[in-house]
Amino acid sequence: MELIINGEQQQLEQVNTIQDVIERLGLTGKPVVAEADGQVLTAEQWADTPVHPNMRIELVHFVGGG
Repeated sequence: MELIINGEQQQLEQVNTIQDVIERLGLTGKPVVAEADGQVLTAEQWADTPVHPNMRIELVHFVGGG
């Protein structure tokens, strides 16, 4: 499925929900903020939020360091 993730078009297969997208991108278990088509989602909403072609998804994850 063609999605727009952080402003870039990406092709991801076998994704049905925001949770699937986060897993496919290797962000599971990391502190992530997700927005889908302009709506900020809580982590509890990820598994219930379906994705559709050309959906705009913004994912911000935090990285520690010095």
